[in-house]
Amino acid sequence: MRLFGGTDLVLYFFFYAFAAWVLETLFFSLKKQRFVNCGILDLPLLLTHGAAMANLILVSSGEMPERSRFLFGLVQTLAIGYLSEFFAERLLRKKRSALGRIKLRPNFMLRLLWALGLSAIYESLLIVVQPLLFSFISLLPVLALRIIAGVLMFVLLSDLVLVAVLARYVADSAERQFLQMHKKKLGERLSAHLWDRVYRVYPSLRQTESGGIEAAERELRAQGVVFAEGISFGKLVWMLFLCALIGDVIETFYVFFTAGVWMRRSSLVLGPFSIVWGLGAVVLTLVLSRVEKKNNLSIFFAGFFFGGAFEYLCSVFTEAFFGMKFWDYSHIPLNIDGRTNVPFMVFWGLLSVVWLRYAYPPISAQIEKITPVLGLVLSWGIAIFLTCDMLVTAAVMVRANARLTKPEAANVVEEFIDRYYPEERVRKLWPNMKFLES
Repeated sequence: MRLFGGTDLVLYFFFYAFAAWVLETLFFSLKKQRFVNCGILDLPLLLTHGAAMANLILVSSGEMPERSRFLFGLVQTLAIGYLSEFFAERLLRKKRSALGRIKLRPNFMLRLLWALGLSAIYESLLIVVQPLLFSFISLLPVLALRIIAGVLMFVLLSDLVLVAVLARYVADSAERQFLQMHKKKLGERLSAHLWDRVYRVYPSLRQTESGGIEAAERELRAQGVVFAEGISFGKLVWMLFLCALIGDVIETFYVFFTAGVWMRRSSLVLGPFSIVWGLGAVVLTLVLSRVEKKNNLSIFFAGFFFGGAFEYLCSVFTEAFFGMKFWDYSHIPLNIDGRTNVPFMVFWGLLSVVWLRYAYPPISAQIEKITPVLGLVLSWGIAIFLTCDMLVTAAVMVRANARLTKPEAANVVEEFIDRYYPEERVRKLWPNMKFLES
C-alpha cells in the first residue's frame, strides 16, 4: 500500500497554505476587526507554510529521528523565510515585512526565535492534524484527488504569472481583480463570522464602535464583564487544560520520587497532559458545585463515591474501547475489580475537600482574570487542539491493541499508524500501559 504520492503532497500543501491564511486572517481580524490581506498572492494561500509542511511530511515518511526532524524543520523555516522575502522583493516588487526591514545580523536572533516557534507548530500539526487529514484524504477516490490537485495547481500557477508578470505592467487586470475580490470577500466573511460569535457571548459589544480586540476588551472591562464567571464552557475548558497539565507534572515527580525513574505519564500523543486528572477536575467541579455550601463531611462523601466511580468507569472505558489497562490495583487491599480501591476512594474524598475549599477558588480566580474576548478565542483553540490530540491518541491505541492479533495492516490508515507509531514508540508514549491480551 502506498502511504502517499505526489498528488497527496500537493493537496497537503494547499490545505496547510489555506489553513495558514485562514488563521492569519482570523488573527488580524481579531486585532483590527477587519480583513487584512496577509499574503503576496491574490489567492487565499500562504505558500511558505504550505511548502514547509509538505516538505516536513515528506521527510517524516523516512527514517529520520524526531529530534533530527525538528532541527530540519527549524533550518528549513529559516531558509524559506529568507527565500520568500527575496521572491517578494526581487520578483514581485513587494515591500519587505516589518521583520525583513531590519538588517540580517541584528535580526537573526529574532528570526531564530520566530523560526523555533513555527517549527514547534509545524511539528504539532504533524502529530495531531496530519493523521486526521491523511485518514480523510485516503477515503477519497484517486481520480478525484488528481483532478482536484490539477485544478488547484493550474489556478496557483496562473496567479503566480498574474502577480509576477502582469502586476508589473497591468496592475489592475481583470483576472487579478477577480481573484482579489473573491479573496477579500472570503476574508471579510471569516472576520464577520469570528466577531459574530464574540457578539453572541458579549452582546453589549454590538453597540460600540469597532476597534479590534483592544477596544473590545476595554469596553468589557468598563462594563465589569468577567470571563468564564461561575461554571461555564470556558471555565471547564481551561480547568481541563490546566489540571491535565498539573496532574501530569504531579504524576511525573511522584513516580520519580517513589521509583527513582523519569517516566512519561501523559495520556496523549502530544503534550504533557494527563486527561484523567483534567476530566477528574471537571467532574469534581460539576458534582461538588451542588454540595459546595454544605459541610466538609458531605463534600468528602460526595468525592469518595463519585471519585471512585469516575476512576472505575475510566478503567472500563480504556479496556473496552482500547483493549488497554493503564492501572491495576489488584495488589491493594479492598480493591474493586482492580479498577479502584477504598484507600484511593478515601484519597478522592480528601482531594475533593482540598479541591473545593483551597485549590479550585484560586485557580478559578486566575482563569477569570483572562480578558474576555481573548479568553473566548483561546478556549475554542484549546478545545479544538485537545479534541484532535485525543482523536489521534484513540486511533493509535486502537491500532496498537489490534496489532497483537493482526500485525499486518488491513488498510492504508493502519499502515500509516504502523509507520509513525510502531510498537517501540507506543511503549515510549505509555510505558505503564498493559495490553489485556499480553
